[in-house]
Amino acid sequence: MKQRRTRFALGLHTAVTAFAGATLFLFPRASAALWPWPLPPLAARFMGALFVGGAVCSLVCLRAPTRRDTFVLVWLALGDALIVLTGLLAIAGVGRTAALVGFLVFFAALASLLCLAALTGEGAASSPPLPAALLRLLRGFFAIHLLVVLPVGVVMFFAPAWAQPLWPWKMTPINIRLIGSFFFGAAFISTWALGESSAQSLRAVLALYTTFASLATLAALMHFGLFDPARMTTWAFFALYVFVAAGSALLLRQLPSETAAASR
Repeated sequence: MKQRRTRFALGLHTAVTAFAGATLFLFPRASAALWPWPLPPLAARFMGALFVGGAVCSLVCLRAPTRRDTFVLVWLALGDALIVLTGLLAIAGVGRTAALVGFLVFFAALASLLCLAALTGEGAASSPPLPAALLRLLRGFFAIHLLVVLPVGVVMFFAPAWAQPLWPWKMTPINIRLIGSFFFGAAFISTWALGESSAQSLRAVLALYTTFASLATLAALMHFGLFDPARMTTWAFFALYVFVAAGSALLLRQLPSETAAASR
């Protein structure tokens, strides 16, 4: 019964976020019309990339939904909670509109689904240890990622007006805070991943990072006219996303498959 609830929550989360993400990424102007505040096409595509990444993450967990391997979803749910907080902080400027209420309910529901999936999973299955060399590479990658996303996320989320002129393209403070919630939430995920040794848990994190960073880089290239090539922040932005996309993809390929792990 528990496993059935876990699979239902994961399956529903995967379907909803995949649909929402594909819609935002492919049709940013039309889908942004449902947003409670103005959302430019590039920001809409960033949200789409986040949704698709979340769908891939929950899909990976759906393949082996033990409590340990789905616990990464609790940290993903924290990211949804930060987006809810972004909406609550926007009430003064946006007003208590039906669109904002729908926004808050939607992201709160996503967070609840993720927590339900994590908390109803079965007990942790035994997981063979990862090779020491691979574990060092993983921890080095997550440490570098954390050192970048934590300060950036904190500044963007808590001081969006101050961070606005530092961002590589122009956005309103509310959208700076919205994207800052991605960075801030990812800092919690990378902190947790630094101490994790389960291949399946790390596979879910790396699949999330690979998908989101790759799609976010593609979105930025599609809107490259918004960037100023003369600014250092432009190239720092692309360097970060290429590092995360390529690094997480390469590490994902190094993780042992479920069949290989089971045969040990």
